[in-house]
Amino acid sequence: MRECQGNTRWDSVAIRSESHYHGLMRNESDGQLTADELAKRRVPCFIGYIHPFRIVEADAFEPWACTIEQVNGRHWDYAALHEMAGGLDVGLAPPYHLVVSRDGALALPPLPELRSDQSAVECLNRCLAGLLLGGVYCEAITPDGLDFGSIIDWRYIRSSRSGTSAPNRFHLHIRHGHASPLDAIALYQPRTVKFDSLARAMRIGLGTLNRLPAVRGDYFLRGVTGIARRDWGAALANTWIVAEQVISELWRRHVVEPTVAEDATRARRAQLTDTRTWTASARIELLFQKGILSKGTVASLSNARKARNDLSHEGRHPTQADALSAYDGVCGLMTVALEGERPPLFALDLSDHLMSDPFDSPKRLTVEPTHWMEIPKLPGEVELERAEAAYRARRT
Repeated sequence: MRECQGNTRWDSVAIRSESHYHGLMRNESDGQLTADELAKRRVPCFIGYIHPFRIVEADAFEPWACTIEQVNGRHWDYAALHEMAGGLDVGLAPPYHLVVSRDGALALPPLPELRSDQSAVECLNRCLAGLLLGGVYCEAITPDGLDFGSIIDWRYIRSSRSGTSAPNRFHLHIRHGHASPLDAIALYQPRTVKFDSLARAMRIGLGTLNRLPAVRGDYFLRGVTGIARRDWGAALANTWIVAEQVISELWRRHVVEPTVAEDATRARRAQLTDTRTWTASARIELLFQKGILSKGTVASLSNARKARNDLSHEGRHPTQADALSAYDGVCGLMTVALEGERPPLFALDLSDHLMSDPFDSPKRLTVEPTHWMEIPKLPGEVELERAEAAYRARRT
């Protein structure tokens, strides 16, 4: 892994001027590229992927097209999957941006504060949480979902060392043109998202998180991911962390600051911020008595808190209702903290877990198949299927 050299830029895809690119090509043909020019042509980066898979469309691109013949023959336009769609402002120090490719790769610069797996993953998950709050469903990544690669000529995002998670392996195979038809069928009429939609969702989502400085977006993202994957323990544990963070924010605004404005002594502030005296349940009750929290939100938080205590102290696995109570409670808390505003996420339905993307249209489940392939039979399976068919025929 090389460090960025010279004045390497991450502003956005717009900084890749044609004159700059063709100038480098002319120098290369003369064999005169300097070390600084070479560094500009291949810039190191960390890479994660938007999951579930989407093709990112941009005005500068022709619409993505992949035929069933290309899927079967493994000759889709793999280079187009690497193309940069643009750069998203995610709050990195200027001039750095989060760069997005056509297949949903998200590339981060190797800034000193991001040069560990955990730091890079936390940063990417905060960005994904921003997209989620802004209404674009996506799931959390873990350290095995991190690639290392480079930006080439400010045109392509190339992964050179792939993570071992399933999404990373999928992207590795489609980018190399070696995915099997079973995997590559995702390239045929795939789910798409406009780059402008990603930019809008990121702006809304990160704006929401910036208004709630106590809230860690990566925990919120993991909580929603747990609900989508029916992992109720992960959903409850992570969502309750967010609940306590928002409760602390509301406590500061509505109890600590008004009181300290009247009595600014250190003892008074220390008494109000003592979590042994003012536990989460005590804070919830006082906020309810002050008319800040609704009865429904308090009921959801009460159910979630009991389930979380049972999980932490007794190892009792929570139910779906427990996890959804925590989620409903967080939605209520955040709506209050945002002064009545509801992020686009809260209008989406998480209850249908039959879809890989809970926010996708349910019509996808009812459409008739357009293509098929033969499934290899196991020994005795044909006879079993015939017997099952004969039994069903007798029953009718």
